[in-house]
Order: sequence, then structure tokens, then C-alpha cells
Amino acid sequence: MQLQNENSKKDIISPFTTENYGKVIDEELSGYLRRHTGKLDRAEVCNQTGVGTSTIRDVVFRTTSLTANNSKAILKLIERAVVNCNNSITEAQGDKMYLEKLLS
Repeated sequence: MQLQNENSKKDIISPFTTENYGKVIDEELSGYLRRHTGKLDRAEVCNQTGVGTSTIRDVVFRTTSLTANNSKAILKLIERAVVNCNNSITEAQGDKMYLEKLLS
């Protein structure tokens, strides 16, 4: 799957196919999106894509099926999850360095 930077002018290449539409997203993706995104991320994606926050939440929580329309929001949410993961890694590395200094 190829995801583009938010500032990129290229479109996201969708990992979803028409076979995915009408089905809930898989549990693994749901778990990642639950762990690494929140309501503010969903609100921002709503503003970017025009897909409602409730719809985005329901797809993430597997109570609404994926559609051609809401899949664009889920792709943007995956982008946000990647950014959030990178931010968490950076923060954790800084925390670890600080704590290790305390022990030395």
C-alpha cells in the first residue's frame, strides 16, 4: 500500500477493492486505527473528505461496512495513524533517553 504525505499532490493508491465494499474492515486494521487515532483525527479527516465523523467512527469500530465513499476517509485516517505512530516513537525515544540518564 502506498500512502502519500498530507502535503503531497498525488492521490492515495487505495488498498481497498470493490470486493471490500459492503464488508466491515478487518479486526487488525480496526485495532490499529483505534490505538493510533482519536476523535480529533476523525474530525480532521471529516473536514478533508466530507465523510461524517460518525460514519468514520462506525467503520473503524466495525459497525458500518466499507463503501467506495467512506473508504477515502479510512485511507486518510490510515495516513494519520502512521503520523501518530511516528510521533509516539519519537516521544518514547526521548522518554527512554531521559529515564536512562536518571539511572546512570
